[in-house]
Amino acid sequence: MTKRNYWIYIFFTITILFCLQNSHLVTNVYAKNNIKTEKIKNNPSTVPQQSKSSFLVAMKIKHQNSLNTYILNKNNKKFISTKQFSNRYGQDKNNIYKIKRYFYKYHLKVKVYRGNLILKVYGSIKNIQKALKFKFINLNKSGVNVIKPNHKLTLPKRYQKNIIDIIGLTNYDGIDHKDHNGNNVSDSDLKSNSPQKFINRYNVSPLSDNSKRKTSIGIISFGDFSKADVGTYWRKMGTSGNTSRIKVYNHDADTAIDNNSSDETTMDLEQAGFVNPKANLNLYLSSPTISGLLTSLSDAVSDNKSDTLSLSWGISESEIKREIKLGILSKKYSQIINLILEQAAAQGISVFNSSGDNGAYDGISSGVTSLSVESPSSSPYITSVGATSIPVDYSINGQRIRINKERAWSNDFLYPYFNKLKLYEANSSIFIPSYFAGTGGGFSKLNSVPAYQKNIKGVGSYNAIKYWDMSSGYAQQYTAPSLVSGENSGRNVPDIVANGDPQSGYTVYHNNKWSISGGTSIVAPQIAGVDSLMVAKAKHRMGLWNPKIYSYSTSHNSPFNPIDSINDNSNIYYVGQPGKPYNQATGLGTVNYYKLYKEMK
Repeated sequence: MTKRNYWIYIFFTITILFCLQNSHLVTNVYAKNNIKTEKIKNNPSTVPQQSKSSFLVAMKIKHQNSLNTYILNKNNKKFISTKQFSNRYGQDKNNIYKIKRYFYKYHLKVKVYRGNLILKVYGSIKNIQKALKFKFINLNKSGVNVIKPNHKLTLPKRYQKNIIDIIGLTNYDGIDHKDHNGNNVSDSDLKSNSPQKFINRYNVSPLSDNSKRKTSIGIISFGDFSKADVGTYWRKMGTSGNTSRIKVYNHDADTAIDNNSSDETTMDLEQAGFVNPKANLNLYLSSPTISGLLTSLSDAVSDNKSDTLSLSWGISESEIKREIKLGILSKKYSQIINLILEQAAAQGISVFNSSGDNGAYDGISSGVTSLSVESPSSSPYITSVGATSIPVDYSINGQRIRINKERAWSNDFLYPYFNKLKLYEANSSIFIPSYFAGTGGGFSKLNSVPAYQKNIKGVGSYNAIKYWDMSSGYAQQYTAPSLVSGENSGRNVPDIVANGDPQSGYTVYHNNKWSISGGTSIVAPQIAGVDSLMVAKAKHRMGLWNPKIYSYSTSHNSPFNPIDSINDNSNIYYVGQPGKPYNQATGLGTVNYYKLYKEMK
């Protein structure tokens, strides 16, 4: 470290310590114009109708308690087929046949997903409205039209008794597109920042298998991609550039995919395909909406072609609650997505989902200032993955920054620098990514504490640093952040973490351009790649990781490295709980994957 960098480092350290020890006044750091919650006004004007649409019907499950016992068994290594799932847990075929007949009367087509839990109904808008006896209306959200039915959708009582709910007849885009803060990269840094860095750091190399057993990774995404980009990336990183192992499934072809999201799709394919260069990659594409997400998950689980699924998308629970209140999302949303994920677990499919990139305030980008986690990451039937910052020395606008040990990823330690630049006066496109970049984590309000998290020290309790006063509905920054402790209920998120700070991130190649990228969404496909390596080596699927990993976390030879420090370890709110295996910003911590494999095999 140079003398100049040394004194800069000392200055930042003293500044942070000063902030932690002074009185709890609130500065004039307001974001009223940036994070204001917009109200949606009902506008009963004529709805511009497309000619065709589709929706999903979620059916009630049989033997729920028996299914839970089966999928939450930490020793489970044998899984069932979609046909076996249908027979044991799916809705009776006769009841499904009657519902199909009902929709056929209105000239609508019906696809029954294998498992007998989800039906997709599609056809003309006119016939859909006749079958469900509703009319579309417009809502206006910040100048954008949102289309929704004018009342709750139901079927006649003789059919409705076997249905959880009907979902999907709105054009509302509720899925978050992550901003990875890509940085340009020099040619000399390409390989040093490849996913090989992830492989080396977390002991993945011993999982490489020379057998010819093929495994498959499913990628759930919403944007198209260029095979040329992916092939170029793999070749430059030192592995085969053969893209024929990528298969694309777009069963929601009537709905346009989001080409603005091609960067996410490209990154997911590049990362997962590098970590396991022998795996087939099944890409499931649909519209970037909750309906599109449910459709792609249903497609992937029903197809049962993928041993593992990676999902780098989500929506904050706070936004879900707001949409439910406004009548544009089913109150049974959480139950429906859990239903699909339970089927995946029963079939042995491991599912990994990023925990979000706005720290403990996951809804901040959509105007919600309360603490929140992301869905479906908060489902008990998914493995939620967060991000860390690893030791790194870098520069921001000439200012040298140093991270000395692996910690929860967030920008909290840059606040003095941001304040000096008065970034709190900038618009939301600058303010939010600057102050609220970090790994998602906290407590679910949609899902209760699952059995596997109970009795794990750290679950249900927390330490946190209050940087922000959100009591007024606006973000106001404390001049003196204070340490608080407490208890909370609900599923604790995330489960595990790995390096994902864009400043210590990984190379990506998109639109003929190299950059360094990060976020929790880059971690999900990497860990999905690890799972597929485990499947190939063990010669069986791994299933839902969570019951297994929480049981291993308390052993004397745990494969986890908890990140439990209170200092320099925040996700903009939650910090560590020293000596406890679980911490809300980093879950069970980072993983020694070969050590984990030896437990799971």
